[in-house]
Amino acid sequence: DPTAEQWAEISGICSSRGHLPFFDAAYQGFASGDAPTDAGAVRKFVEDGHHIALVQSFSKNFGLYGQRVGCLSAVCASPEEAKRVESQFKIVIRPMYSNPPVHGARIVKTV
Repeated sequence: DPTAEQWAEISGICSSRGHLPFFDAAYQGFASGDAPTDAGAVRKFVEDGHHIALVQSFSKNFGLYGQRVGCLSAVCASPEEAKRVESQFKIVIRPMYSNPPVHGARIVKTV
């Protein structure tokens, strides 16, 4: 995994090239043993002013295999942009499932 200094350099490169950083945090907390520490790169990019996309899976972290527990988040430039992004998310996910199971998500929310 990149060091904090390397993440800062990656952030600068992404910014200079106009990239939209996409983070996959399927194992958040497993790399260092501390979930907030493992979120450091995501926090750095947001602090640096990036708009990002982030996917998180909680199935492994909470031992909820097969429960489809996770989320897709985006940091947007404005509330208007957030509404447009949310609309696109809904268009993409609607055909994939109608009523996903919620018991795993409720466990994660409680914890």
